Amino acid sequence: MGINVRRLRKSKGLSQREFGMMVGVDYSYISHIENGTANPSVDLLSKIAEGLDVEVSDLFL
Repeated sequence: MGINVRRLRKSKGLSQREFGMMVGVDYSYISHIENGTANPSVDLLSKIAEGLDVEVSDLFL
């Protein structure tokens, strides 16, 4: 899932810092998600998907 978040974030031209601000978490937590060392809540997954303009299920493809 983290690899997909990174790929989608980069395709939008967003830095981890910018994306973290969009979804309301610190950029370091975005890094942990992308590296697979954090398990975001369902609520945060929804915010991430919304910020990337995708469905939550797309984060897992």
